[in-house]
Amino acid sequence: MYPMERFLGTLKSFVRNRANPEGSIVERYIAKECSDFCSRYLEGFETRSSRPNRNDDEFEGVESEGFRVFTQQGRTLGATRYDPISVEEFEQIQWYILNNWDEIEDIIK
Repeated sequence: MYPMERFLGTLKSFVRNRANPEGSIVERYIAKECSDFCSRYLEGFETRSSRPNRNDDEFEGVESEGFRVFTQQGRTLGATRYDPISVEEFEQIQWYILNNWDEIEDIIK
C-alpha cells in the first residue's frame, strides 16, 4: 500500500487553491505529465529523465586492447585503498591464472 500512499501524498502537494483542490491537482498533474513527456524527447540537453544512471560504467569510444579480463571499464564508488597481498597469495593467484585461463595458453607455448 505504501506506493499508493506516496502517490496520494504527491497529489496532495499539488494543491495550491484550497477552495478548489481537485482543479489544482488536475492542473498540476497534467502540467507535470506534459513536461515529463516533452523532456524525454528533446535532444541536446540533459534532463532528469534523460540523464545516464548514477553508477553507469559504460564509457563510449574507449577501446582497450589486450586480454579480455582487462577490457572491462569501471570506477570506484568510494575512497580507494591499497591492500597489499602476501607473497603466498601472489603465487596462488599466478598459479590459478596460468592453469585456468584459456587466453594465456598461446603465450605459454
